[in-house]
Amino acid sequence: MGFNAHAQAVLNNYKYVIVPKKFEGFRSENQYQTSTIVKYYLVQQNFNALYEDVLPQDLNEDRCLGLVTSLEEDSSMFTTRVSVVFKDCQGVERYRTRLGSSKSKQFQEAYRESIAEAFQSLDGFRYSYSPEVENNQSVILNFKNDVKALPPPAIKPEEKPLNTEIADTDIPLVEEIDKEMAAPLTQPSEVMEAITLEEAVAEETRSEAVEIRTLYAQKTETGYQLVDTTPSIQFYLRETSMPNIFIAERKGQSGLLYQRNEQWVFEYYEGDDRLQEVLQIKF
Repeated sequence: MGFNAHAQAVLNNYKYVIVPKKFEGFRSENQYQTSTIVKYYLVQQNFNALYEDVLPQDLNEDRCLGLVTSLEEDSSMFTTRVSVVFKDCQGVERYRTRLGSSKSKQFQEAYRESIAEAFQSLDGFRYSYSPEVENNQSVILNFKNDVKALPPPAIKPEEKPLNTEIADTDIPLVEEIDKEMAAPLTQPSEVMEAITLEEAVAEETRSEAVEIRTLYAQKTETGYQLVDTTPSIQFYLRETSMPNIFIAERKGQSGLLYQRNEQWVFEYYEGDDRLQEVLQIKF
């Protein structure tokens, strides 16, 4: 209840929440699907969650309308622990979730579980934008027991107040404004309410694979070789005892190639990081 009360008092004052595509301390964009998972849970709480490279016009003009998320870790050798931190445009921390943890040995599963547990801090909280009301009262000066309100500055007779009217010709036509920016934002809950986290991750994976070149499988004695349209050999595949699972080698990298949800995935290690890459293959 304490977490929810604090969140209600702070988070509702901001119109947007910005999710980085690459969190500090990670080696690549959306590594282990961390950006996808954080944005998914924000949308489930009805936040106007946006990636940092797709910002509306008002947020581009005033970054103080939004909070920026970050992931802070306190992990050990056997346990992944993360908190989701919200900071304002000045870099001041405004809210921090509880520390979520996972003992999974698979990095992607570990971050998914720990981020999900961190967002339990917002269980029962429902975002509703309500900006802080500015205090426009006159400034009061206190001189011991003599309290005086500052009067408005007097205008000299020879001076004329500035004309604040703008000619109609100086106002851009509404039709000339980018329709996407001018249109009100669709409430995220209407779009994402029925989408599961697995579907959101799969959609991100499909969108990242759009620009991948199609590779063509050519039969060899031990399996296949994958070539592009150059033609140039990109992968060597060795068959295993399991269907649709191959030992794959590519320019010094080795791993597994397998089929998942009608997509081919190349999984390999880079140092201590287990990475996955979606391929388009025609056999």
